[in-house]
Amino acid sequence: MKKIITVICALIIGLNGYGQSVSNKEIKKNIDDLFQSYSSYNRFIGNVLISQNDSIIYQRSFGYANLEEGKKNTSNSIFSIASLTKSLTAVAIMKLVEDGKLTLETPISNYFPDFMPDYSKGIQIQHLLNNSSGMEANIGRIDDNGNGLMPEKTLISLDELLAKFKDSKLKFEPGTSYDYNNFGYLLLANIIEKASGQPYANYMEQAVFKPANMKNTTSASFTDIDQRTFPYLGLGMNELKKLDAPLHTSWLMGAAEINSTTVDLYNFLQALDKGIILKPATVNRLYSLTQDIGVNEMKSGLGWVIGQKEGEEWIYNNGLLPGYASMMGSMPSKNIKVIILSNATSINPLVDEFQGEISFVQGEITDKIISLLLGKNVDILPLANKESEDLMYVNNTYQFDSNHSIRLKKEGNDYVLEAVGKEPWSLFSYTFSRDAKENNPASETAVFFANAMSKQNFEGLSFYGNNDMKAFLGSDEGIAQLKGMWSNFLQQAGEFHSFNIYKIEGEEVKNVSIRFHFDTFDIGIVLSIDSSHKIQGMFMDDALKTSHISKVTLVQIGENKFFINGHQNGGMQDLKVNISETELVLIDGSKSFNGIQSGE
Repeated sequence: MKKIITVICALIIGLNGYGQSVSNKEIKKNIDDLFQSYSSYNRFIGNVLISQNDSIIYQRSFGYANLEEGKKNTSNSIFSIASLTKSLTAVAIMKLVEDGKLTLETPISNYFPDFMPDYSKGIQIQHLLNNSSGMEANIGRIDDNGNGLMPEKTLISLDELLAKFKDSKLKFEPGTSYDYNNFGYLLLANIIEKASGQPYANYMEQAVFKPANMKNTTSASFTDIDQRTFPYLGLGMNELKKLDAPLHTSWLMGAAEINSTTVDLYNFLQALDKGIILKPATVNRLYSLTQDIGVNEMKSGLGWVIGQKEGEEWIYNNGLLPGYASMMGSMPSKNIKVIILSNATSINPLVDEFQGEISFVQGEITDKIISLLLGKNVDILPLANKESEDLMYVNNTYQFDSNHSIRLKKEGNDYVLEAVGKEPWSLFSYTFSRDAKENNPASETAVFFANAMSKQNFEGLSFYGNNDMKAFLGSDEGIAQLKGMWSNFLQQAGEFHSFNIYKIEGEEVKNVSIRFHFDTFDIGIVLSIDSSHKIQGMFMDDALKTSHISKVTLVQIGENKFFINGHQNGGMQDLKVNISETELVLIDGSKSFNGIQSGE
């Protein structure tokens, strides 16, 4: 079982409200405020370029390209663009299609006859491009069955990789489903070499970089070593550490080894729009020959993802490597383009686990940029207010309920909050730790299930299932699955301690969220309970975080108002706090919890 904890909340403080009439000057200022706020908490380092109506409206650099030597990022800084490489590789393949050197229907067996001989005749070039090949063989991802290889720091040849993956099988028939595959793009890079008769790097320069006026873009090297950025770990933390041994590019060719600048990538997007690299009809095929991803109606195009933001089509790609994150996207209906390149991640995503964001580029920052460009409100991280007066209410204790209280103290120059109560708890997990159990049949059903799981005594559980679930909950096979799940929980999370119901949603059909507390982390299960109070389904709770942190430092952002930096506390959600003599309000996203001064 994998640890299924995701970031679900971020502390947000809104800008002043404004409507669709917001001016370009205001938009630029608000975009700058957005990046300044993320930069102030060390949550963004890198370059940004935003255009609207074929005009660059925002371009700025943040942080250092080489921290040790004091070299700041500039508009000319060159970054590893990670998986944005795939978009460029796809364009190169389509250029060969235009030139009649290959077809999208060409099977990969034409180029690699000894690779997966039982299956390769059914895998077409198009399947590699839109991640529908179904190959178990992959790089940078290992599935639940152990298929795939992690890239390393030493050279590897294509022949060695083909030999390692020779006996791989298919997860599904090519062209029938989606599974993100880096190895497919390494194969595409080698197909480019075979079809063009040139090394991949040379063909990319000739067919893509030069026509698009990408003067500082290269494959697996840097045009100007003085302008290169170095990768760092520790994004959002107090200290960045240079990643001294990045992955060898032989593992990444065609998939993630191109280096570029925001300006060059803007030129690339403009060249696609203007038909400079490919004919308009060919460009359209990049976005229309898609495979459903299966999430939010997103589709995988040929080297691109086709989704939506704010109700408008959003064509984009993201990239992530240890120490590098990237995003390149366009909104055709509004003629908007956004390019973000960063040379820092919070962790090495190939080897480390972290509850928080690896990078804020692909999600939070991009979403907020688009909202601002469309004249909408966004929320930014609050800056510390160093001029705020000292807090009067020190050494107060505030009680949320009979089991959870918070004590306010001052340690040195810092204000801190410490969770106290009958059992250890954390401010970050109060949303999940409090008791939301109601005196109704849905709660009764959920409690019976939770007791059955935690005590591993399933007698009578089938009574609480609807017609479909009754057979499962009352069968030897079903009970064996539940016992297997619990055994896995104990193996992964340690000794079980307690459970609670922390959320009940819905009218006739209710979703009841149960949180099981273990030594190292908590596990959530959501029961779908029908109008007859019977279980009609169950699924793992992916809106769940675990924290054992009981003491946090406050950042003062106003008079009696404070910010808690969750990212620096194990990757938790940000919180904010309002304090008075009689009350402490803990704000977790859209939820507020009131603690009453208890006089302790």
